[in-house]
Amino acid sequence: MLSRVADSLYWLNRYLERAEHTARLTSVYLDIILDQSSQVGDARYQHFLKILELDGEVDGNFTLENLFRLIVLDEANPKSIVSCVNLARENARQVREQISTETWLQINQLYLMMERPSKTLWRQQPQLFMQEMMRNFYLVGGITDATMSHNEGWQFIRLGNYMERANSLVHLVDTHFQTYTGQDPAAEDYLDWVTLLRSCTAFEAYCNVYTANLQPARVAEYLLLNSEFPHSLHFSVNMMYQVLQQVAAITKTQRNMQLNRQAGRLRSLLRFSQIDEIMAAGLHPFLADVQTQCQQIHESIYQVYISFPIAEELPV
Repeated sequence: MLSRVADSLYWLNRYLERAEHTARLTSVYLDIILDQSSQVGDARYQHFLKILELDGEVDGNFTLENLFRLIVLDEANPKSIVSCVNLARENARQVREQISTETWLQINQLYLMMERPSKTLWRQQPQLFMQEMMRNFYLVGGITDATMSHNEGWQFIRLGNYMERANSLVHLVDTHFQTYTGQDPAAEDYLDWVTLLRSCTAFEAYCNVYTANLQPARVAEYLLLNSEFPHSLHFSVNMMYQVLQQVAAITKTQRNMQLNRQAGRLRSLLRFSQIDEIMAAGLHPFLADVQTQCQQIHESIYQVYISFPIAEELPV
């Protein structure tokens, strides 16, 4: 596969996963902000902006119009949903011959939805607007899996998906725990931990394992170390490792040994770590190390499959 094609397929799903993550967070925080007093709602809105790394860049006053403009429609904001969708569609356009017609049509439908969003629906039922948007993201993923050959190109799509999910989850959990741990127990609000789980679509799944006993350490354990839940860090890294193994088998390149070792080392870290040891040593250093390793894997993916010198692949 041409390196430019691999690059576009990789970033196609990174941008779609980023947009879906932002849409899910927006839906969850809308629910809790609109149900709170203005003072409590504003505090949670500030936390929401901090998760999206926008807390120092924008007016922090919450209104539906401000939220709609900034998070959904602001093309000047590279983290907005419309910016991510536009970039995803551009990457899809560049590799139109590599993706199925059904996938292309669904991405186009999502793009057109962002070009002409229903402002009336947003003002009257903003949660319904966000749910409709997320359904479109889920459709892209489902249609892609159902209609594309599960070849090298599809593997790069999955690789981008799980790389972005791992990075987003690490930042979300790190920001949340730095904000809400160590506070006065009298001020503790279990809604904050419900919000974190819902932001990862994990509340029901968590309750199936731990019941509704919301202990921060157990929440961290489920989101970081559970190997079965699709939005956990361990699951995402394990899928990245498997995808890289599949790509290595398809390409038969000899330059991927270091990349496979990096992915395997991170996979082993999450497989054998214990949450009590992580919390005792400090959650933030652990997550910082995971993020560093993810960045190293990303850079190695580029070195091995995307930005390598052509001369390396030519016969001697």
